[in-house]
Amino acid sequence: MGSELPFGGKPVLFAGDFRQILPVVRRGTRSDIVRSSIKYNALWRELEQFSLTRNMRADNDVNFANWLLQLGSGQLPTVDGVPDTVEIPRHMVCDVADLIDFVFPQQMSLVNIDEFARKIILCPRNDECRQVNRTVLQRIDGAHRSYTAIDTVVVDDPDEAANYPTEFLNTLEPDGLPPYNLTLKVGSIVMLLRNLDSKRRLCNGTRLVVTELRRYNFKARMLSGNAQEDIVIPAMPLTSSGEDELPIIMRRVQFPVRLSFAMTINKSQGQTFDRVGLLLPSPVFTHGQLYVAFSRVRDSQSIRIGHLWTANSMTERKFDNLHVVLFGCKLTLEIICN
Repeated sequence: MGSELPFGGKPVLFAGDFRQILPVVRRGTRSDIVRSSIKYNALWRELEQFSLTRNMRADNDVNFANWLLQLGSGQLPTVDGVPDTVEIPRHMVCDVADLIDFVFPQQMSLVNIDEFARKIILCPRNDECRQVNRTVLQRIDGAHRSYTAIDTVVVDDPDEAANYPTEFLNTLEPDGLPPYNLTLKVGSIVMLLRNLDSKRRLCNGTRLVVTELRRYNFKARMLSGNAQEDIVIPAMPLTSSGEDELPIIMRRVQFPVRLSFAMTINKSQGQTFDRVGLLLPSPVFTHGQLYVAFSRVRDSQSIRIGHLWTANSMTERKFDNLHVVLFGCKLTLEIICN
């Protein structure tokens, strides 16, 4: 462009919210996470900043929108003078046994897909999502079908592959890979784990509903938009990222989907749901997770929170309803519903 200006003088728009989750740095310290944000980029001083002040998602619930801003900015008052605490309104809290009933109907199928297509349960970690997905799957009417994968390791020395037997590989479920044993029913909601066709919006994170189960593939339909066309989802070789705790690269031939009645808070960022159940069997553990979870809905009546353990197991102090201990300094909070 013959210009010394950044990007050749062309206007470039960056969008984001510093109240939300910061970039993920595996095994990084707090300072590593902060340094990876855009504010530490050399271009930050060259940027002109604009602020959006209207929460259009929660436009019909002004009190909830203002409460969200205070939550994200750390401006809510502490509880009993305890640092890093926030009080959750009582009407947002329910028993864990009632949380799934709040989000999903007792009987689910393709006939009433509109009743639960835009609803979700959010959890801090992947293993908690798997437990919820297995539980909700039992509410789907009809017979299930299980698809098993083919697991191998990617190594240069064939003798080294003998150190990782197939039975051991079958028990693993690294981030970004589907389960070895994928159980589906017609009417199940699944999420794509890979980009299949960007022009048809079949991208990583797209949610689909299963419409037909076959022996070697299955048909699904997109939940978002007006597309009613069934899409054939084939099995394909998928490789682990190498950034997890595994000392090896694993290849799994499986359908690139996993159940999506529940998803992690990180994965839900940027999406809007009609109803959300926030399940906290373990604490939220990084900056912005709690704010992101609450801001997925349009009003305070569309979200409920449940937890799986008592206050006595975490602290000597006793509280009636909700007590969640969040680890870390200002990157996290402690939630108390008193």
